[in-house]
Amino acid sequence: MELTNNLLSAYAEGNVSKEEREAVRKYLTEHPEEMESIMIMMDNDYELGTDLPVSSDKPFDTLLSEMLEKVMEAEPDEASETMDCDILPMMEMAAQNTVDNQCVIRCEGLAMRHFGIDISDETIMERAREMGWLKAEGIALHLIGTLCGEKGLSISHQFGCKIKDIEAAILAGNIVIAAIDGNELTGNRAAERRKDKELGSTPNHAVVVCSVTDKEVTITDPGSTQETDTYPLEQFIDAWADSSNYMTVISNGEEYDPHPIDLSDVEISDELLELREAIAEQAHEVWALNRKREGWTYGPVRDDEKKHNPDMVAYNRLPESEKHYDREMAIHTIKLVKKLGWDIIRKKK
Repeated sequence: MELTNNLLSAYAEGNVSKEEREAVRKYLTEHPEEMESIMIMMDNDYELGTDLPVSSDKPFDTLLSEMLEKVMEAEPDEASETMDCDILPMMEMAAQNTVDNQCVIRCEGLAMRHFGIDISDETIMERAREMGWLKAEGIALHLIGTLCGEKGLSISHQFGCKIKDIEAAILAGNIVIAAIDGNELTGNRAAERRKDKELGSTPNHAVVVCSVTDKEVTITDPGSTQETDTYPLEQFIDAWADSSNYMTVISNGEEYDPHPIDLSDVEISDELLELREAIAEQAHEVWALNRKREGWTYGPVRDDEKKHNPDMVAYNRLPESEKHYDREMAIHTIKLVKKLGWDIIRKKK
């Protein structure tokens, strides 16, 4: 493995894979003169101070391990000064399955058949591949339920949920698909926790939650040979937390209860606040253009038969109530982009 300055910097930040970490440690063991620069980078990134001086009687690998241990024990906001909100793993891939990496396919197949739709997992898989949703690494979290939606079922994606939300959805007769870290259910929990601290918490699996009690959770796991598996409640909660408590609720009813993503922890700069107005006006222009293509024109009072709408005017002539709606949509869009892990950077000519 080629060791670049970027890789060494990533190592100092604790943002490397197991293979990369081993390679860097081997390199540093062979080149101890590089150790000082690595430790300085760690000091700068994590504000660890000088608790572990470079000049020490301890063996090199012991000293470095102690430094890493301290980094991994840092609180999230202490170790990530540039992150101004908790990032949602919406784009992570649910793929863990001991057989074929198609856990979402199997969960959605179970949901469809539960609601009386006669369809095989093979047919669902073919459709997912046709639409480009199923990739080699699995299906993205935000697409869970899409296949069920194509069959007329109602889909609700919800982050930041609690166990009581799962329980309520099940009691209402719905199917609940939870995104989890499957390794925390079936693997070494201690090792997985260390991995979460080192590389970050990420989900990799989807399961159908069958029932919840105050002590345990029963699931249908596409990666298991059992019809159902039961785990201690605390263990399930740990695994579920890696997806920011994400669940997809599938129902066949008409009742709709909106669950927008909580963006209250997202702060944006004054420049992005100015961008809000441009996005709001663009949203209105797109809306008006589409209405115009459909034959709508201005009218002082809305008339669906004549296709008249009082909002078919330039953005600056809209009443403040309508501008407020467009601005709310714009600011939530900007905040959502940041919440999902992207940054908006203004480029200059």
